[in-house]
Amino acid sequence: MTLFAPDLVLQKLDEGYEFNRAELSRLKLESANLDRAKFIQCYMRGATFRDVSCRQINFKATNLTFAVFNNVNCSQANLERAEFNSATLNNCILNDANCYKIKLYGAKINEFQAIHGNFSGADLRQISGQDIHFSSANLAKAWLSQVTLENVNLERATLTNTNLEGSTINNSRWLKANLQNANLGKSIFNNANFTDASLVNSKLDRTLLGRVDFSAAELIETDFRYGELIQINFTESTLLSANLEGAKLTDINFTDANLQDANLEKTSWQNVTFNGCNVSGAVFSDARGLTEEQKRWLKQNGALNVS
Repeated sequence: MTLFAPDLVLQKLDEGYEFNRAELSRLKLESANLDRAKFIQCYMRGATFRDVSCRQINFKATNLTFAVFNNVNCSQANLERAEFNSATLNNCILNDANCYKIKLYGAKINEFQAIHGNFSGADLRQISGQDIHFSSANLAKAWLSQVTLENVNLERATLTNTNLEGSTINNSRWLKANLQNANLGKSIFNNANFTDASLVNSKLDRTLLGRVDFSAAELIETDFRYGELIQINFTESTLLSANLEGAKLTDINFTDANLQDANLEKTSWQNVTFNGCNVSGAVFSDARGLTEEQKRWLKQNGALNVS
């Protein structure tokens, strides 16, 4: 790699220089304008950027491990395959940025905005933080396992085949998000809104769900096995052939939902509403906690193995 001292960086950028494979570790920049600058395949481990404009910057395949970015605007930047492992990103904007296969393993992110960003195939394992906006972002096939996040907006985001296993997410919005074939198993979701979202064939097995709104959501063949569901709104949702075997369900609203052919074996129930619910072919073998009135209604409406 070519070595550049930090004090020469701004001068060279003013001259139109493009950094390629440059040694720039621990570079410190404050109140600078780096719009459209190019740092391709550079080594910038431990760099510190504060109050810096980086619109349309190119950090492709650059190593920014342990970097600290405070109040940095990277809108429309190219961060493809860049490494931000264990970095700290506070009040950063990545709207419309290309973050394909970016690595943010173990990063701490707060007040992070990435609207319409492309994070497909990204490594976001074990990230933590709050006030995060991924609305309309592409997170298909991303790794988000074991994350700890609070106040997250993922409205209209694409998370198909995304791995969120073992995560804890509080106060999140997933309206109209696409989570088909996603893995949310062994996780904790408190106060989440999945209204009109698609979770077809997704996994939420052994997941704790508290105060979650699945109104009008697509939950076809979704796996809720052995999960704990508390204060859940399934109004008008489609749970066709969903698997809830062994799940514990408390304060559940299935008004006008479709539970046709769902597996509800060995479930435990407390305070559930089935008003207008389609239970034709739904299997209730060894279900516990249903009232006698509910059992009669289920049998009359086509549920199976109700006892």
